[in-house]
Amino acid sequence: MPAVSRKASLALFFAALVAIGLFTPAHRLLGVNQHMFLAINVLALNFCLGLGGQISLAQAAFAGIGAYASVLLHARFPGATLVIVPGVVLGTGLLAGLVSRPMERLGEGFLAMATLCVSLVCVNVALSLEGLTGGAAGLMVEHKLALPVVGALGGDRVTFFLFTLLLALGAYLFLAIRDSRLGRALAACRDDRHAASSLGIDRAATRAVSFGLGGGLSAAAGAIHGHYTGFISPEQFSLELSLKALLFLVIGGPGNLLRPILAALFLETLMGWLQFLGESRTLVNGLLLGAALLAGYWRRRK
Repeated sequence: MPAVSRKASLALFFAALVAIGLFTPAHRLLGVNQHMFLAINVLALNFCLGLGGQISLAQAAFAGIGAYASVLLHARFPGATLVIVPGVVLGTGLLAGLVSRPMERLGEGFLAMATLCVSLVCVNVALSLEGLTGGAAGLMVEHKLALPVVGALGGDRVTFFLFTLLLALGAYLFLAIRDSRLGRALAACRDDRHAASSLGIDRAATRAVSFGLGGGLSAAAGAIHGHYTGFISPEQFSLELSLKALLFLVIGGPGNLLRPILAALFLETLMGWLQFLGESRTLVNGLLLGAALLAGYWRRRK
């Protein structure tokens, strides 16, 4: 797609989001915010798989780390959002990058299993540290995100615009990296590891950057989501979230910016509207997602 068309599509997409945020009744944004949380995790996974070629099932784990770390730190230092959230995002991103490096020694198939283990370990740590995290019963969130002068950041509409801002920042970073020297090195690592090595590219270090960026973005989404819902539990950051992110990224096409996000927002909304079908909803949802996967497959073959 030409650069001008790409910029126009992005501008139209975010203008539509702003219009939705301004004109949709606040209580109807509750469901939309859940879809926005998923869409940001789809974008985060795109850093790993779309840019670096790493299949990750750990996005939910990084979102959970962001949520729990932010909530627990705000309980001790309420009002320190400007320090806590950037610190949590940076710390989770560094952790993700460090975790990525030893996993690079594994084959591609084993890499997915290793990230699955990361997800399961994080869930079990949250369940085990019952005195700190509330275990399976979860944890009530008493403090909201807050900024100096502005005050507390809460409510459906404010959270929607926080998610929109985070999505816009993530999109800008994704495009900036994809068109940069780092992006070309990541593409070489993704497409031909031997050619990348022959060019002197440190594959493990290069892909750790994209993996870390994806982890940091998921942590930021998790921090917003945790304070928004007022309650967090390991179930909110289970493997299902990672699998959904992977599904919508595959439907939209890894490496493409807008299509995976649109797939997540549109299909999740559509499946939400199908609740009136009752028990048959599961079958219809399966058929819908299967058709979307086939459509994505045939589009990429053309």
